[in-house]
Amino acid sequence: MATSARTLRTVSPVAAAIATPDHVSIKPQRMNLQFSSDTPRYWFDNDPVVTHFLNAMSLSFPDGERFFVDSVRQFRDRVEDPKRQKDISGFIGQEAMHSLEHTSFNRFLDTKGYAKLTKQAEKTARLLLKGAYIRFTTHEQLAATAALEHLTAILADALLRDDKTMASIHPGARALWMWHAIEETEHKAVAFDLYQDVDGRHAQRKFMLIAGTVFLAAYTGVFTWKFLKQDGMHKRPLVLARGLWKLFGRDGLVTRIVPDYLDFFRDDFHPWMHENSALIAKWRRQLDDIHEAQAA
Repeated sequence: MATSARTLRTVSPVAAAIATPDHVSIKPQRMNLQFSSDTPRYWFDNDPVVTHFLNAMSLSFPDGERFFVDSVRQFRDRVEDPKRQKDISGFIGQEAMHSLEHTSFNRFLDTKGYAKLTKQAEKTARLLLKGAYIRFTTHEQLAATAALEHLTAILADALLRDDKTMASIHPGARALWMWHAIEETEHKAVAFDLYQDVDGRHAQRKFMLIAGTVFLAAYTGVFTWKFLKQDGMHKRPLVLARGLWKLFGRDGLVTRIVPDYLDFFRDDFHPWMHENSALIAKWRRQLDDIHEAQAA
C-alpha cells in the first residue's frame, strides 16, 4: 500500500462526474425508539422467515456500523472540500445512531425469548469483524465499507421503493427500518467517494463486495435458521417455502436488488447512478409524522 493513491486511481470520467445531489442532506437523527411488547414476534408480514432474516441482519448492525465509521475516520483527513467533510461527519453521526437504535431493537428481541441467541449472534459478528481489523489493511477496510454500504443502500431501496413492502412491517418496528433505509440512501456514496480519493482500484472494491456478500449471507443464513429452529418453524415446509419465496422468488426482497448489486462491478459505477433521492423526501415526510406523534 506504499504506492501513492494518485497512481492507483483509475476513476472513469462518468463516475467522477457523479456526486451526492446537493438537495440530499446527511444529518444524524436520534430517534429514541421504543419497541412495544405489543409488537408481534413475526413483525414482517407475519412471516417467520423474512422477519428472522431481518432480525439476523439487525444483530450484525451495531458492530458493523462501528467498523464502517472506523474505516472512514482513518482517511477523512485526505478530504479538503468542506462539503465533503460535512458529509463525512454526517455519515459518522448517522452510523453511530444506527448502532444505538439497532442495539435497542436487539434488546427488544431478547424480550421475545431470544436473549441467548442474540448474544451468540452479536458475539459472532464481533469475532468476524475483529478478523477484518486484523487481516485487512486500512485500504481494504475502506474498500469493504464501500462495498457493504452498497449492499445496505440497495436493500434500503428495496424497502422504500415499494409501498407494499413498507406496509408489511408492523407499525411497532416500521419507524426503525424506514429511518435506517432513508439514511442509508442519503449517505450511500460517502465511503465510496472516499475510497476513490485514497485508492480507487476497481478490482479491490469488487473483491470486497464478493467477500462481504459471502460472509453476510453465511451469517444471516445461519442465524435465520437458528431463530426458526428455536421457534420450531424449521419443520414446517409451507412456512419455509412462503418465506423463501418472499425473499428469493419473483420480485422477492433479495431478488429485486440483483440488477443494482451487479452494477457495482462496472468500472464506471457510482452509487448515485441509482438516483432515488425522491424516495428520501417521500418517506422522510412520513417518518417526521411518526416521530412527532411519538414525541407528543
